Amino acid sequence: MIIVTGFHLLRAALLLPFLAWMLLSGTALAQSVYRCGSTYSQAPCPQGKPVNVVDPRNPAQVQQALAQTARDQDLADQLHRENAEREAARRKVLKQEALLARKNALAQQRAWLRQERARRAARQHDTRKVVSGSPAS
Repeated sequence: MIIVTGFHLLRAALLLPFLAWMLLSGTALAQSVYRCGSTYSQAPCPQGKPVNVVDPRNPAQVQQALAQTARDQDLADQLHRENAEREAARRKVLKQEALLARKNALAQQRAWLRQERARRAARQHDTRKVVSGSPAS
């Protein structure tokens, strides 16, 4: 699964016009590219093989591809926004649930402390009756 972040989207948005300009101006077509093992270089290297980098598409096809890329980018942006909204709502619900659980835990602790105080008070009251000479009933 590929995770697309805002950085990737920004980088793609800035790179697309530059690549389109290069393709349409023919700058990329005039360069020689060599494959040197598993890397590519503009300078020839030992055992390097020239690579054909000419784009066989006509300008209409290039424009169509750029338009499709822009639509894909818009869709990716929309999906990213929707995902961020869902995650924010999920975090809000989890935060509310955690707060409620904490409140319940505190209420249970307070109830237990009240019961414990009542037991101690009852024991002290019973002890006082025995000490004073009155038998406990």
